[in-house]
Amino acid sequence: MRVRGQLKILIYSQDGYGLGHLRRNVNIIHQLKKIYPSATVLIIVDSPVAPFFELPPQCDFIKIPTMVKVDYGVWQSNCLEMDCASLLSVRSELIQEIVLNYRPHIFLVDHMPQGALGELVDPIRMLKKYCPDTRLVLGLRDILGAPDAIRQVWTNEQAFEIAESNYDKILIYGTADVYDSLSEYAFPQALQAKSVYCGYVTRAEIPSSFMNEGMRCLLPDGRKPFVLVTGGGGKDAGAMMAAFVQAVAQFEGELPFDGMISTGPFLPEDQLRELQAQARKLGLKIADLGEDAIHFIARADLVVSMAGYNTISELLFLRKNALIVPRRGPSAEQTMRTQILARRGLFDWVHPDELSGEVMRQKISERLNHRTVPDDRDYPSLDGAIVAAREMLGLLD
Repeated sequence: MRVRGQLKILIYSQDGYGLGHLRRNVNIIHQLKKIYPSATVLIIVDSPVAPFFELPPQCDFIKIPTMVKVDYGVWQSNCLEMDCASLLSVRSELIQEIVLNYRPHIFLVDHMPQGALGELVDPIRMLKKYCPDTRLVLGLRDILGAPDAIRQVWTNEQAFEIAESNYDKILIYGTADVYDSLSEYAFPQALQAKSVYCGYVTRAEIPSSFMNEGMRCLLPDGRKPFVLVTGGGGKDAGAMMAAFVQAVAQFEGELPFDGMISTGPFLPEDQLRELQAQARKLGLKIADLGEDAIHFIARADLVVSMAGYNTISELLFLRKNALIVPRRGPSAEQTMRTQILARRGLFDWVHPDELSGEVMRQKISERLNHRTVPDDRDYPSLDGAIVAAREMLGLLD
């Protein structure tokens, strides 16, 4: 495909409550811009916090109404008083208008080949009709969920057929030695032939400055070990954070570490107020660190976190001592990722059904005092962003 004029890349990044897809795509965008500085990138997002992400020059967001997943195949409006079918129609028509007016050379679709509840089916059909040279790329994280469940969902939603007939390349943001998703999810041979394991997608470096300089004063002074608790967007992190507060209350005398909770933008308000009250009593810091969380993760002697893709990737990138508490559901993704990487000795973990203040206290003490440093050979490839960028641009040759 020959590019006439400016290279235009379009990305579909469906997040709803979370931040995972958006953070991953932003990391890929940074690598795309390093290789092809004049490219323009437009990202279709529905996360309400997307505009707070910092993008390279000539990149922008376009926001569609937010829709959140509550279970496999079950979605609902987050803000508007609209039934799912009506909201889906609005979103699909907006996406179609964006696609046909922007006319991208590359369209990267994240996670779902047909989009949420099939909202990309019509836009892709129109794209194929009016922009036949556009290259379609599907990006998939390392683990989608339990194999039986994912195979069933993809079969029911005709995702295998849609991916095979419409997409030029499939990028898997993981490694086969960690999880062989092509085999586990029984991808047909035709899909396997155009699939590439990229490695885990993470940032290339720690930013040299804070996005919000006011956060810098919250960094610990280094006189004690630093324990950071982070739950990504925070929507389902309340139980883990509450267990940490309970654990801190069980230490006798002076706390042997400096503790901090990074709440995230989606932590429910009632849980936030309760955590703030408890944190004040116990001398813990608590804040929504936003994009500056990476500076605190880098400084931490122990990170207590959930097992979302981007948090795990950053912990791997920084080789951090970590205690992981995966979320219960609706997908088995986080538990599977945690178990696989824990078997490599990269993290310790607690099953959410076994989580308590006492268990958390014991685990924190063990990880601070008796950590075994993993061998570098146990870490998976973290070149996912640059490999993904090269694979996408390679479709233009």
